Amino acid sequence: MSQIISNQLHQRLLLTAAAVGMFLDGLDGSIVTIILPQISESFNTDTGTASWVIITYLLMMAGLILIIGKIAERGHIRKIFLLGLCVFTAGSAACGIAPDLEILLAARILQGIGAAMLAATASLLCVTYLPKDMYGMAFGAISMSVSVGVATGPAIGGFIAQYFSWHWAFLMNVPVGILILAFGMYIIPPDIPREIQPFDLYGSILLFGLMVSCVYCLERISHLGISDLQILLSGSISIACLIAFYIRERMCHILLIHIRVFSVMNFTATLLAFLIYGCVSMGIFYLLPFFLQAGMAYDPAMAGLFLLIPPLITAIIGIPMGRWSDLIGRRPFAIAAAVLSIAASGIFMIIIPETGFIPLIFGLLIMGLFMGCFGGPVASRVVENAPPGEEGTGTSLMVTAVYLGSVLGTALFATFFTLGSAETGISAFSDLDPEKFLHGFHLSMTAGFILSVLALILSVIVREKKTRENSVRI
Repeated sequence: MSQIISNQLHQRLLLTAAAVGMFLDGLDGSIVTIILPQISESFNTDTGTASWVIITYLLMMAGLILIIGKIAERGHIRKIFLLGLCVFTAGSAACGIAPDLEILLAARILQGIGAAMLAATASLLCVTYLPKDMYGMAFGAISMSVSVGVATGPAIGGFIAQYFSWHWAFLMNVPVGILILAFGMYIIPPDIPREIQPFDLYGSILLFGLMVSCVYCLERISHLGISDLQILLSGSISIACLIAFYIRERMCHILLIHIRVFSVMNFTATLLAFLIYGCVSMGIFYLLPFFLQAGMAYDPAMAGLFLLIPPLITAIIGIPMGRWSDLIGRRPFAIAAAVLSIAASGIFMIIIPETGFIPLIFGLLIMGLFMGCFGGPVASRVVENAPPGEEGTGTSLMVTAVYLGSVLGTALFATFFTLGSAETGISAFSDLDPEKFLHGFHLSMTAGFILSVLALILSVIVREKKTRENSVRI
């Protein structure tokens, strides 16, 4: 029985529900960064301890997306998406009324679980209920929503921190979550019952341990240093879990992830290119605020206005780019994304404050075009190159690559910045000597340039995948 929605209005309403869910994910992943000082002051703790408000959310997202995605594929997409909205909304309310840091962290874990449920199922809603010739537009809309959420989070958080209390950064999610829940219950088709299948619990535990320990190691390595006991321990756990998970999946008849998908060269190449794009974009956005304030001497408000340029461009071109890729294919956009990433990294690799704001704006405009090209078209390309019958796995891995790329980009660029600036930490950007700061900044952008060249090679070697829809149009 076909699950594809044929009514165009219902298609767009379904996409709206998925996009808003991803917007909330992106918003709450970034809004906390600007209110951490208020949280720290409110609970009389240091900023390092308060940073766990971010880390706990990130760990839940990274650790659960793949597992929840596999559960959802078994005929539970609607249930999990709606339940995710409930959990996310309840977690947001609990965060907003938390009387101490411990309860806030527990509530943040609950919110992260809900966010993982939304992230795992939003793309699956598109793959399950929308025709393939809408994939580009659909993933473009979702990518745009995440980008806008991530970009506007600090601005909204700054407004809340200035005029209200930090609690409202979480409480404002409650009415939105309730509205989207009611909307989703109306517009998302009922799940089609499927034959009950056994679930690999042990494999899920190993995968969760792998993702959590890996993300923790990547997120903290630039803060603690590679020789810190926490980094060595978490890195060892991630390697041990990876080996155990591989052995489990090779020997077990109930597979959580078909490892054979990685033997398909086109799928692995497109997934790796997509991961690189996320890594480079997040790495650049991680360091740009410091360059704008410490290097260009802009105040936070002006820096925020500059940083709104890329997501604004993405919001304008994201859906049209996706729709265009539905018509002419994904490969040209994947190659264009790599070229634009190379161009943006190249500009920031040589930019200095003395050149003024024109090269800066040019680089930010290219970043917006880059994000618009890779968001929908390249995400669709990953799913389309998954082996037959493994589109759900491809979707879950693609979503995981978004968040893993963000963590990897932040850790990688921070590490190269530390090496380039000859400093032992990243907590005092504004106190660095300008020459050392620029050396670290340029070295990080050089790493992004090299990664972008690798993404270009991966994008070029994978030929366009012909689908029945493409054949009909041609």
